[in-house]
Amino acid sequence: MSKSISNMDWANQLESVIRQFVKEKLELIMREEIKNFLEIEQADTSNMRNGYYQRNLDTQYGR
Repeated sequence: MSKSISNMDWANQLESVIRQFVKEKLELIMREEIKNFLEIEQADTSNMRNGYYQRNLDTQYGR
């Protein structure tokens, strides 16, 4: 019984590590996309914005 509990703890820890890794990488990618958009793509337009709202990306590893 304790062996299966240990395996479950290990699986939970692994899922937690994967969730944190995916979160960090997606946030890095989104920050780079925003940076590129603001520096390169929007340079030829006047200061027009449609507003901002927080977005969430849901995956099997969390939000």
